[in-house]
Amino acid sequence: MTSTWTIAALTIKEAVRRRLLLAFLAITVVIVGLSAWGFDRLSHNNSITSGESHLAVPDALILFMFMFSFVLALSASAIASPAISSEIESGVLMTIVTRPLRRAEVLLGKWCGLAALLAGYAAVVCALEFGVVDWASGFVPPNPVLVAVYLFAEGALLLTLAILLSTRLPVIAAGVVGVAVFGAGWLAGVVGSLGNNLNISALRTIGDVGRFLLPTDGLWHGAIYYLQPPSLIAQQLANRPKGNPFFAQGAPSWGYLLWVGCWLAIVLVAALASFERREL
Repeated sequence: MTSTWTIAALTIKEAVRRRLLLAFLAITVVIVGLSAWGFDRLSHNNSITSGESHLAVPDALILFMFMFSFVLALSASAIASPAISSEIESGVLMTIVTRPLRRAEVLLGKWCGLAALLAGYAAVVCALEFGVVDWASGFVPPNPVLVAVYLFAEGALLLTLAILLSTRLPVIAAGVVGVAVFGAGWLAGVVGSLGNNLNISALRTIGDVGRFLLPTDGLWHGAIYYLQPPSLIAQQLANRPKGNPFFAQGAPSWGYLLWVGCWLAIVLVAALASFERREL
């Protein structure tokens, strides 16, 4: 276990050395700055009533958090795709695994280190954005901690998938496939919402299957639910917004969250098995 934590610490140092996280943090700061200006203008707009403003601010926050959700997914894919494949290509892993260090310890150490970075990034993003929205408009999501947890879980799933891909694919291919799969999962959720709106069972099935094959969209809707104040939920339900992909009527069920945990474990075990059988 000590070897796993050592690999985790080295993985964090390597990610920081490559300055990739600094690039994503710079993008985050720019987006947060723009959102501060936007929420300030929205909250002090004389052309809309205070009631309209109280409903518009949460809607705008959901859109901004969706942008951060995509940045988080891109970050997860970018930092995980070279985790194994680049070190195989460079020959670094050949020298590591010849020592009394198992491959499982290497992969789990890398996963723990990258997951810790992702958790820190999710916490920083949520703290900055929610702080800015509170300063500009006075609105605070009903449960900001659970929003951060769901966003991190979404990124952790894609991180695990990208590490699995990294055991078999080159760096660029693993990264591109990871982002493409994330986009396909979100698109399946939109199709499912459209199926609910048009009452087309085939489209609803696509959405349901997509949320089980890749649960990122289901977790994103969990984050949406905890971003919405009760007044917004009541208004949306009154308007019957069955086709709105940025609305969540309820939180994910415990059964679904259990499946998310199983999905992560299955993909992580698959990554371990794939790495064990990979020629270095």
